[in-house]
Amino acid sequence: MTIDLHAHFAPQELVEELTKRNIPPFVKKNSSGDRIFQMPHGILQFGDDFVNMDLRLEFMKKMGVDHQLLSFPGLFGVDSLNVTESLPLVQIFNDNVSKLQKKFPDKYSGLASLPMADIDLAVKEYRRARLELGLLGAILPNNYFLSEEHAQSISPIFKIAQEIGGHIFIHPGRRPDEVPKEYLPQKTLFADFMAERLALTVQHNVGHCAVTLLFSDFLTNYPDVSIHVANLGGTLPMVIERMDNVSFTRTPDAALPSTKVRGLYVDCSSLGPRSIELGAAIFGADKIVFGTDCPIFSTERSLDAVKHSNLTDNNKNLILSINATELLKKVR
Repeated sequence: MTIDLHAHFAPQELVEELTKRNIPPFVKKNSSGDRIFQMPHGILQFGDDFVNMDLRLEFMKKMGVDHQLLSFPGLFGVDSLNVTESLPLVQIFNDNVSKLQKKFPDKYSGLASLPMADIDLAVKEYRRARLELGLLGAILPNNYFLSEEHAQSISPIFKIAQEIGGHIFIHPGRRPDEVPKEYLPQKTLFADFMAERLALTVQHNVGHCAVTLLFSDFLTNYPDVSIHVANLGGTLPMVIERMDNVSFTRTPDAALPSTKVRGLYVDCSSLGPRSIELGAAIFGADKIVFGTDCPIFSTERSLDAVKHSNLTDNNKNLILSINATELLKKVR
C-alpha cells in the first residue's frame, strides 16, 4: 500500500470563484487558452488534474497510490486573505473535500483550510471541519512557524485540535500580515533565477519551522495532535551538523541539536533519493511519510525517489505506508 500525505485538490466551485478575482490569488486563461493559477509568487499551470477527481482515481491506480490526503495549500494565497475574502473560499473547499472523502473513503481524506486572518473564526471552522464535515484536521501556513512568537499566535488552533483531535499539516504559505497592501504585477522577489531562488527560500522557511517545533516547547501542551511538516523539514537536515559544531564550540556542555530532531514527522514531497537518505539519517526513516505534491509535481518521480534511494526495503515500506498509518492512527 502507498499513502500520499501531500496532495492537493481544487473543487470546480472554488475555481469558478477564483476566476472572478483580478488580484492574486486568481485563475485565468493565458494567451494559449490554458488555465493558470496566479499565486502570490509565480504562475502555476492549473489543469483538470487539480479538479477532476475521477480522473485522479484512474491516475492513482496507474501509479500504484492507494490513498491521498487532500488539501488546498497556503502557498496558493487563499487562506491568508482578509477574512471577508478567505472565509467563503476556504469553506467551499472544505465542503467539497468532505463530500469527496465521503464518496471515496478508501481513496481520499481531507484537511480543512482555515481563514487565518481571524484566529477565532479559524478555530470555529476547524471545529466545523472536524465535527460536522468529518475532515481529518487542517493545513496551516509554514510562515506561522518562523518563530515561536508567531507560532504562539495560532495556539488556539492547536488547543482545539488537542481537544477534539485532528492532524495538522504544515505547508509552505504566508501569514496574513505578509499579504502586500498593494498588488504590483511587475514586482518579483528576485532579480534573477526566480525559480531556483524561490525554491531555496521555501526550503529555508520550512527549516525555520522545523527549528521552532523541535527546539522550543511549543508542542508540549498538544501531545495528542498529530503533525507533519512538508518537504523533509526544509534545509534543517543539511545544516544540523553545523548546528552541532556551533553548539559544541560555544556551549560544550549543552545537548547537541541533533539529539532533538527525532520527534517530528516530515514528508518527502518534491525531494529526490539523496535527500530522502539524508532525511532518514537525521530524522529517522520511521519519521518520514510519503508525499508527492500531486498534481503540482510528478508522482512518478516521487515514487522513484523512494525506490532509488539506498534505504533498506523495510525503510522504504515505512515511508510509503507504515509511517502514515501510524501517524494518523489516533485521528481516525
